[in-house]
Amino acid sequence: AYTWPRNKQGTLTDNAFGIDLSEQQPSDGTWVAPSMYNMVKQDGKDVHLVVAPDHDCVVNSGLASIHGGRMAENRPSRVTGSQAQRLSDPLVWRSGVWQPTSWDDALDLVARVTAKIVNEYGEDELVVSMFDHGGSAGGYE
Repeated sequence: AYTWPRNKQGTLTDNAFGIDLSEQQPSDGTWVAPSMYNMVKQDGKDVHLVVAPDHDCVVNSGLASIHGGRMAENRPSRVTGSQAQRLSDPLVWRSGVWQPTSWDDALDLVARVTAKIVNEYGEDELVVSMFDHGGSAGGYE
């Protein structure tokens, strides 16, 4: 993860990434998708946050996972408004609109849809994109 103070710009050669941005970067080099960036509070101050994949990681060859590639955008931020994405109660898309529902109803729906996908297409066709509140914060709260 990279952080730097809000309202502070680096230069082409002196920046948070530690690379020379005046040169064309390789296609498999350091790049930042919008989901990898946010403006968050760190020690009570607004900072830019970039959570980028580790190119030396042997688990995923330096590529972002579905979860890891969204860690920054999932951090709550009053600057970028990402805290508005956090739900306190489940919503279900019914009749063309999001409607409040009970946790039992929402979990039952997820279980039925998941079972249908796995039974009809196999477990390799199921992707779950979620945020783990238990440990991915990385201290940027």
